[in-house]
Amino acid sequence: MEPKVFLVDDEASLRRTLSLGLLQKGYETEPCESGLKALKTLETYKENNTAFDYIVLDVKLPDIDGVKLLKVIKQQYPDVPVVLITGYRHDALVEEARIAEADAFLEKPFTADDLASVLAKISPRKSEGRAEGVETIAPKTEQKTASMYAALKFDESADLLELYRDLYFHKNVLYCDATKGDFDLVLLLQANAPHMLNEVVQDNIMRLPGLSEAVTMPVETPIVEEQVNRLMATVDRALGRDRAGDVFENKRTSRGGASSYVFLQVEKEKLDTIYPSLYFNDHVVYCDYVKGRYDIVLLMKGTSFTHIDDIIRTQIRPLDGVLKIKECPIINFFES
Repeated sequence: MEPKVFLVDDEASLRRTLSLGLLQKGYETEPCESGLKALKTLETYKENNTAFDYIVLDVKLPDIDGVKLLKVIKQQYPDVPVVLITGYRHDALVEEARIAEADAFLEKPFTADDLASVLAKISPRKSEGRAEGVETIAPKTEQKTASMYAALKFDESADLLELYRDLYFHKNVLYCDATKGDFDLVLLLQANAPHMLNEVVQDNIMRLPGLSEAVTMPVETPIVEEQVNRLMATVDRALGRDRAGDVFENKRTSRGGASSYVFLQVEKEKLDTIYPSLYFNDHVVYCDYVKGRYDIVLLMKGTSFTHIDDIIRTQIRPLDGVLKIKECPIINFFES
Protein backbone atom coordinates (compact mmCIF):
# COMPACT_ATOMS: atom_id res chain seq x y z
CA MET A 1 0.00 0.00 0.00
CA GLU A 2 1.33 3.45 -0.92
CA PRO A 3 2.28 5.63 2.06
CA LYS A 4 -0.21 8.47 2.45
CA VAL A 5 0.86 12.09 2.88
CA PHE A 6 -1.42 14.79 4.28
CA LEU A 7 -0.33 18.06 2.63
CA VAL A 8 -1.54 21.23 4.39
CA ASP A 9 -0.72 24.44 2.49
CA ASP A 10 -2.87 27.36 1.34
CA GLU A 11 -1.07 27.71 -2.01
CA ALA A 12 -3.09 25.79 -4.61
CA SER A 13 -0.29 25.56 -7.18
CA LEU A 14 2.11 24.10 -4.62
CA ARG A 15 -0.45 21.53 -3.48
CA ARG A 16 -1.06 20.48 -7.06
CA THR A 17 2.64 20.30 -8.01
CA LEU A 18 3.67 18.36 -4.91
CA SER A 19 0.71 15.97 -5.17
CA LEU A 20 1.63 15.04 -8.74
CA GLY A 21 5.33 14.83 -7.95
CA LEU A 22 4.85 12.66 -4.86
CA LEU A 23 2.51 10.37 -6.78
CA GLN A 24 5.35 9.64 -9.20
CA LYS A 25 7.55 8.82 -6.20
CA GLY A 26 5.06 6.29 -4.84
CA TYR A 27 3.21 8.47 -2.32
CA GLU A 28 -0.53 9.04 -2.17
CA THR A 29 -1.31 12.66 -1.22
CA GLU A 30 -4.38 14.28 0.27
CA PRO A 31 -4.18 18.08 -0.10
CA CYS A 32 -5.72 20.56 2.33
CA GLU A 33 -5.81 24.37 2.24
CA SER A 34 -6.45 25.45 5.85
CA GLY A 35 -5.71 24.60 9.46
CA LEU A 36 -9.33 24.12 10.52
CA LYS A 37 -10.05 21.81 7.60
CA ALA A 38 -6.88 19.89 8.47
CA LEU A 39 -8.10 19.34 12.02
CA LYS A 40 -11.50 18.21 10.74
CA THR A 41 -9.86 15.77 8.33
CA LEU A 42 -7.59 14.33 11.03
CA GLU A 43 -10.58 13.95 13.36
CA THR A 44 -12.53 12.11 10.67
CA TYR A 45 -9.60 9.78 10.01
CA LYS A 46 -9.29 9.02 13.73
CA GLU A 47 -13.01 8.29 14.00
CA ASN A 48 -12.56 5.77 11.17
CA ASN A 49 -9.54 4.19 12.91
CA THR A 50 -7.15 5.24 10.15
CA ALA A 51 -4.26 7.67 9.98
CA PHE A 52 -1.80 9.32 7.62
CA ASP A 53 1.78 8.09 7.30
CA TYR A 54 3.16 11.63 7.05
CA ILE A 55 1.92 15.19 7.49
CA VAL A 56 3.48 18.07 5.56
CA LEU A 57 2.47 21.33 7.20
CA ASP A 58 2.99 24.93 6.11
CA VAL A 59 3.94 27.41 8.84
CA LYS A 60 1.76 30.21 7.44
CA LEU A 61 -1.89 29.23 7.07
CA PRO A 62 -4.87 31.57 6.60
CA ASP A 63 -6.63 30.61 9.83
CA ILE A 64 -4.35 28.90 12.36
CA ASP A 65 -0.62 29.40 12.88
CA GLY A 66 1.21 26.34 11.56
CA VAL A 67 3.43 25.88 14.62
CA LYS A 68 0.36 25.97 16.87
CA LEU A 69 -1.26 23.39 14.63
CA LEU A 70 1.91 21.29 14.89
CA LYS A 71 1.57 21.30 18.69
CA VAL A 72 -2.02 20.10 18.44
CA ILE A 73 -1.10 17.35 15.97
CA LYS A 74 1.77 16.16 18.15
CA GLN A 75 -0.50 15.94 21.18
CA GLN A 76 -3.34 14.21 19.37
CA TYR A 77 -1.34 12.12 16.87
CA PRO A 78 2.15 11.67 18.39
CA ASP A 79 3.08 8.76 16.10
CA VAL A 80 2.64 10.61 12.81
CA PRO A 81 5.83 12.33 11.51
CA VAL A 82 5.37 16.00 10.60
CA VAL A 83 7.47 17.95 8.10
CA LEU A 84 7.21 21.70 8.63
CA ILE A 85 7.60 23.84 5.50
CA THR A 86 8.05 27.61 5.27
CA GLY A 87 9.02 30.40 2.94
CA TYR A 88 10.67 32.54 5.62
CA ARG A 89 12.92 30.40 7.79
CA HIS A 90 14.70 32.04 10.72
CA ASP A 91 16.42 30.85 13.88
CA ALA A 92 13.51 31.63 16.22
CA LEU A 93 11.10 29.68 14.01
CA VAL A 94 13.46 26.70 13.79
CA GLU A 95 13.80 26.66 17.58
CA GLU A 96 10.03 26.91 18.05
CA ALA A 97 9.51 24.05 15.59
CA ARG A 98 12.13 21.96 17.40
CA ILE A 99 10.40 22.50 20.75
CA ALA A 100 7.08 21.56 19.13
CA GLU A 101 8.76 18.32 17.96
CA ALA A 102 8.71 18.78 14.20
CA ASP A 103 10.36 15.75 12.57
CA ALA A 104 11.89 17.73 9.71
CA PHE A 105 12.09 21.28 8.38
CA LEU A 106 12.01 22.21 4.70
CA GLU A 107 12.46 25.71 3.32
CA LYS A 108 10.63 26.95 0.23
CA PRO A 109 11.13 26.83 -2.66
CA PHE A 110 11.60 23.06 -2.94
CA THR A 111 10.62 20.33 -5.37
CA ALA A 112 8.67 17.12 -4.95
CA ASP A 113 12.02 15.31 -5.21
CA ASP A 114 13.33 17.33 -2.26
CA LEU A 115 10.25 16.51 -0.18
CA ALA A 116 10.36 12.82 -1.15
CA SER A 117 14.00 12.72 -0.06
CA VAL A 118 13.06 14.14 3.34
CA LEU A 119 10.16 11.72 3.74
CA ALA A 120 12.41 8.78 2.88
CA LYS A 121 14.64 9.66 5.84
CA ILE A 122 11.71 9.62 8.28
CA SER A 123 10.29 6.29 9.36
CA PRO A 124 6.51 6.33 9.71
CA ARG A 125 5.57 5.56 13.31
CA LYS A 126 1.84 5.25 12.73
CA SER A 127 0.04 3.14 15.32
CA GLU A 128 -2.78 0.83 14.36
CA GLY A 129 -6.20 2.21 15.21
CA ARG A 130 -6.72 5.10 17.55
CA ALA A 131 -3.75 6.67 19.27
CA GLU A 132 -3.52 5.51 22.87
CA GLY A 133 -3.63 7.96 25.72
CA VAL A 134 -5.41 10.69 23.75
CA GLU A 135 -7.97 12.32 25.93
CA THR A 136 -11.34 13.18 24.46
CA ILE A 137 -12.12 16.84 24.95
CA ALA A 138 -15.69 17.67 25.79
CA PRO A 139 -17.30 20.69 24.19
CA LYS A 140 -17.29 23.85 26.26
CA THR A 141 -20.26 24.14 28.55
CA GLU A 142 -22.70 26.97 28.21
CA GLN A 143 -21.92 30.11 30.18
CA LYS A 144 -23.56 30.28 33.61
CA THR A 145 -24.01 34.05 33.54
CA ALA A 146 -25.50 36.35 30.93
CA SER A 147 -23.23 38.89 29.22
CA MET A 148 -23.90 41.87 27.00
CA TYR A 149 -21.83 44.50 25.23
CA ALA A 150 -23.08 48.07 25.26
CA ALA A 151 -21.48 50.57 22.88
CA LEU A 152 -22.39 54.12 23.88
CA LYS A 153 -22.24 57.49 22.12
CA PHE A 154 -22.71 60.80 23.96
CA ASP A 155 -23.33 64.36 22.85
CA GLU A 156 -20.96 67.23 23.56
CA SER A 157 -22.70 68.17 26.81
CA ALA A 158 -21.74 64.88 28.50
CA ASP A 159 -18.93 64.67 31.05
CA LEU A 160 -17.26 61.53 29.71
CA LEU A 161 -14.70 61.28 32.49
CA GLU A 162 -17.39 61.40 35.17
CA LEU A 163 -19.55 58.88 33.29
CA TYR A 164 -16.56 56.59 32.87
CA ARG A 165 -15.80 56.69 36.60
CA ASP A 166 -19.40 55.95 37.56
CA LEU A 167 -19.82 53.08 35.10
CA TYR A 168 -16.40 51.57 35.87
CA PHE A 169 -17.53 50.76 39.43
CA HIS A 170 -21.08 49.68 38.59
CA LYS A 171 -21.76 46.20 39.99
CA ASN A 172 -22.93 44.83 36.63
CA VAL A 173 -20.07 46.32 34.58
CA LEU A 174 -17.27 43.82 34.08
CA TYR A 175 -15.26 46.12 31.80
CA CYS A 176 -15.61 49.79 30.89
CA ASP A 177 -13.35 51.22 28.18
CA ALA A 178 -13.17 54.68 26.65
CA THR A 179 -12.81 54.50 22.87
CA LYS A 180 -12.34 56.60 19.77
CA GLY A 181 -14.46 56.25 16.65
CA ASP A 182 -18.21 55.72 16.45
CA PHE A 183 -18.55 55.13 20.22
CA ASP A 184 -17.24 56.91 23.31
CA LEU A 185 -17.58 54.06 25.83
CA VAL A 186 -17.78 50.29 25.40
CA LEU A 187 -19.07 48.22 28.33
CA LEU A 188 -19.19 44.50 28.99
CA LEU A 189 -22.13 43.86 31.31
CA GLN A 190 -22.79 40.69 33.30
CA ALA A 191 -25.71 39.44 35.37
CA ASN A 192 -27.24 36.16 36.51
CA ALA A 193 -29.89 36.18 33.77
CA PRO A 194 -30.65 37.98 30.49
CA HIS A 195 -33.69 39.78 31.91
CA MET A 196 -31.47 41.29 34.61
CA LEU A 197 -29.18 42.72 31.93
CA ASN A 198 -32.17 44.26 30.18
CA GLU A 199 -33.17 45.88 33.47
CA VAL A 200 -29.66 47.31 33.90
CA VAL A 201 -29.81 48.78 30.40
CA GLN A 202 -33.27 50.31 30.86
CA ASP A 203 -32.81 51.54 34.44
CA ASN A 204 -29.18 52.68 34.27
CA ILE A 205 -27.64 52.87 30.81
CA MET A 206 -30.51 54.51 28.92
CA ARG A 207 -30.83 57.19 31.61
CA LEU A 208 -27.22 58.39 31.38
CA PRO A 209 -27.02 62.16 30.86
CA GLY A 210 -26.04 63.17 27.35
CA LEU A 211 -26.53 59.70 25.86
CA SER A 212 -27.26 59.97 22.14
CA GLU A 213 -26.95 56.32 21.08
CA ALA A 214 -26.73 52.93 22.79
CA VAL A 215 -26.08 49.74 20.84
CA THR A 216 -26.64 46.62 22.96
CA MET A 217 -25.32 43.23 21.88
CA PRO A 218 -26.13 40.18 24.05
CA VAL A 219 -23.36 37.55 24.04
CA GLU A 220 -24.54 34.13 22.86
CA THR A 221 -22.99 30.75 22.17
CA PRO A 222 -22.07 30.59 18.47
CA ILE A 223 -24.00 28.01 16.50
CA VAL A 224 -21.20 26.10 14.81
CA GLU A 225 -20.76 22.46 13.87
CA GLU A 226 -20.29 20.18 16.87
CA GLN A 227 -17.03 18.99 15.33
CA VAL A 228 -15.79 22.60 15.15
CA ASN A 229 -16.69 23.09 18.80
CA ARG A 230 -14.73 19.98 19.77
CA LEU A 231 -11.75 21.03 17.68
CA MET A 232 -11.65 24.48 19.28
CA ALA A 233 -11.61 22.86 22.72
CA THR A 234 -8.88 20.46 21.56
CA VAL A 235 -6.68 23.30 20.31
CA ASP A 236 -7.18 25.27 23.52
CA ARG A 237 -6.19 22.21 25.54
CA ALA A 238 -3.13 21.46 23.41
CA LEU A 239 -1.91 25.06 23.72
CA GLY A 240 -2.64 25.24 27.46
CA ARG A 241 -5.18 28.01 27.00
CA ASP A 242 -8.39 28.98 28.72
CA ARG A 243 -10.08 32.07 27.33
CA ALA A 244 -12.27 32.31 30.39
CA GLY A 245 -9.31 32.08 32.76
CA ASP A 246 -6.21 33.87 33.94
CA VAL A 247 -4.18 33.41 30.75
CA PHE A 248 -6.42 35.66 28.71
CA GLU A 249 -7.22 38.00 31.58
CA ASN A 250 -3.50 38.65 31.99
CA LYS A 251 -3.20 39.22 28.26
CA ARG A 252 -6.05 41.73 28.38
CA THR A 253 -4.62 43.75 31.25
CA SER A 254 -0.91 43.57 30.32
CA ARG A 255 0.72 46.96 30.06
CA GLY A 256 2.11 48.37 26.86
CA GLY A 257 0.94 48.27 23.28
CA ALA A 258 -2.51 49.19 22.04
CA SER A 259 -5.99 47.67 22.27
CA SER A 260 -9.10 48.05 20.13
CA TYR A 261 -12.64 46.78 20.02
CA VAL A 262 -13.54 45.46 16.58
CA PHE A 263 -17.19 44.93 15.63
CA LEU A 264 -17.96 42.61 12.71
CA GLN A 265 -20.96 41.89 10.55
CA VAL A 266 -20.60 38.47 8.90
CA GLU A 267 -22.51 36.02 6.74
CA LYS A 268 -24.09 33.55 9.17
CA GLU A 269 -23.54 30.59 6.84
CA LYS A 270 -19.78 31.28 6.93
CA LEU A 271 -19.59 31.29 10.74
CA ASP A 272 -18.07 27.79 10.90
CA THR A 273 -14.92 29.09 9.25
CA ILE A 274 -14.90 32.75 10.31
CA TYR A 275 -15.37 32.25 14.04
CA PRO A 276 -12.52 29.73 14.61
CA SER A 277 -10.17 31.84 12.46
CA LEU A 278 -10.83 34.85 14.69
CA TYR A 279 -10.85 32.80 17.88
CA PHE A 280 -7.34 31.50 17.29
CA ASN A 281 -5.81 34.73 15.99
CA ASP A 282 -2.75 35.62 18.08
CA HIS A 283 -3.87 39.23 18.41
CA VAL A 284 -7.43 38.49 19.54
CA VAL A 285 -7.83 38.52 23.33
CA TYR A 286 -11.58 37.90 23.29
CA CYS A 287 -13.88 36.76 20.50
CA ASP A 288 -17.58 36.89 21.33
CA TYR A 289 -20.57 35.99 19.17
CA VAL A 290 -23.34 38.52 19.76
CA LYS A 291 -26.86 39.40 18.66
CA GLY A 292 -27.83 42.86 17.45
CA ARG A 293 -26.28 45.32 15.02
CA TYR A 294 -23.08 43.25 14.85
CA ASP A 295 -22.40 39.52 14.89
CA ILE A 296 -18.94 39.29 16.47
CA VAL A 297 -17.10 41.52 18.94
CA LEU A 298 -13.32 41.25 19.21
CA LEU A 299 -10.91 42.71 21.72
CA MET A 300 -7.59 42.98 19.91
CA LYS A 301 -4.10 43.83 21.16
CA GLY A 302 -1.04 44.89 19.19
CA THR A 303 2.19 46.80 19.52
CA SER A 304 0.42 49.92 18.22
CA PHE A 305 -2.88 50.97 16.63
CA THR A 306 -1.14 50.85 13.26
CA HIS A 307 -0.19 47.24 13.99
CA ILE A 308 -3.80 46.39 14.84
CA ASP A 309 -4.94 48.11 11.62
CA ASP A 310 -2.49 45.95 9.65
CA ILE A 311 -3.79 42.77 11.30
CA ILE A 312 -7.37 43.75 10.45
CA ARG A 313 -6.40 44.55 6.86
CA THR A 314 -4.32 41.44 6.20
CA GLN A 315 -5.89 38.75 8.41
CA ILE A 316 -9.51 39.67 9.14
CA ARG A 317 -10.86 41.66 6.20
CA PRO A 318 -9.83 38.94 3.65
CA LEU A 319 -11.84 36.24 5.49
CA ASP A 320 -14.63 34.95 3.27
CA GLY A 321 -17.96 36.07 4.74
CA VAL A 322 -16.79 39.21 6.58
CA LEU A 323 -19.16 41.98 5.46
CA LYS A 324 -18.38 45.00 7.63
CA ILE A 325 -15.70 45.96 10.15
CA LYS A 326 -15.89 48.80 12.68
CA GLU A 327 -12.84 49.51 14.87
CA CYS A 328 -12.89 51.49 18.12
CA PRO A 329 -9.39 52.05 19.56
CA ILE A 330 -9.29 52.07 23.38
CA ILE A 331 -7.94 55.23 24.99
CA ASN A 332 -6.74 55.89 28.53
CA PHE A 333 -8.30 58.86 30.28
CA PHE A 334 -5.60 58.84 32.92
CA GLU A 335 -2.44 58.79 30.78
CA SER A 336 -0.14 61.65 31.67
